[in-house]
Amino acid sequence: MIMTLTPGQEVNIQTYLYTMPADIKENIKECTDKWLNGESAYGYPHPVHVCENIQAANARQPFLSVQQLVDLQFLKNHLRQALQ
Repeated sequence: MIMTLTPGQEVNIQTYLYTMPADIKENIKECTDKWLNGESAYGYPHPVHVCENIQAANARQPFLSVQQLVDLQFLKNHLRQALQ
């Protein structure tokens, strides 16, 4: 099943993706694109799981700034709401 995002959802997601490091941004974007096409990426059933894994990795060995961590939480919330 192919899903779509509203323009508002897409802007919100892109805004928070923009603040992420390049590798994380690309990983979440690829997973989101695949999920919208009805696929899974790297075994993740939903892009929110990618965000949760990044948060867990950051808790063990911090690599995100405080602002990036806050933005990741907002991104996760937007993905959860947009991709239900």
